[in-house]
Amino acid sequence: MNRFTSLLEDQFDVQKYPKYYADTLHLSTAYLNECAKTATGKTISFHIQERIILEAKRLLFHSSKSVKEIACDLGYDDYSYFSRIFSKATGMTALSFRKKSFG
Repeated sequence: MNRFTSLLEDQFDVQKYPKYYADTLHLSTAYLNECAKTATGKTISFHIQERIILEAKRLLFHSSKSVKEIACDLGYDDYSYFSRIFSKATGMTALSFRKKSFG
């Protein structure tokens, strides 16, 4: 998991698929997922998404970039898809998060 976490930190903005991480670590995706579930109770996909959302929150709070620019910075060409992921993970829109942070 330490190797995965380190790799995730380096690649989360460009690599969104568990298969990339498993292949890079010379593991099967199923085994990497099993390791993650054993260690944390969460899937590799969850960890990837969690890291992306954390960075999105950081950028929303600390930058004046638009949500669309942040989505692009995080590797999402489809702004609406990014918005759905953010809303599902946080329970609020990215703009609501920004307003609440400065409220």
